[in-house]
Amino acid sequence: MDERTEVLLKLKEAVDLFVSNDKSYLLIPEIRTNLGYALNGAEKADEVAAIPGRLTVAFNKVIYCLPPAFGASDHIARVIITALRYDKSKRSAINLKYYEEIVKNLPSNETFVFDRKLEPEESRKTEHHTMNFMIDSAYKALNKVPQYVVDLGDIGKEPTIYVIDVDPVVVVEKSLKLLDFIS
Repeated sequence: MDERTEVLLKLKEAVDLFVSNDKSYLLIPEIRTNLGYALNGAEKADEVAAIPGRLTVAFNKVIYCLPPAFGASDHIARVIITALRYDKSKRSAINLKYYEEIVKNLPSNETFVFDRKLEPEESRKTEHHTMNFMIDSAYKALNKVPQYVVDLGDIGKEPTIYVIDVDPVVVVEKSLKLLDFIS
């Protein structure tokens, strides 16, 4: 089996794990969720598989329309590609709904809190640059790619929690454990 097929199958396994949890809908933000998984050494968005149209919620159930595909999400791909520049093992990421209760319980040595207001104006003006800047900032602050990146959002930008790790099953398992902190 070639690597592209392996990536798609592993991503589908992780999505099914996420969807099968009765409470996972609580982790879906208004902007919806995507889960991505990159090929080894990926450098471009089309080398990252994700869910076309993202994961969404209907009647307290997580649903999605199409199976994983390469190039399906520029957003989550930018997070992963930037993380890979620093740590070749960090091939997967997901974006989740922000909860203060979750953030309070994240391990401080594995968490970076990103305030978009601190992003330089030049960076803000560059199309699709915030995700790169966020992960670059996380690495510079912790000298590693953290498992959790908290984006505090801004005017018109929903706060989000990113979980970053080696593969999508690990990412989903960590994500589902966060449900324990929601009151």
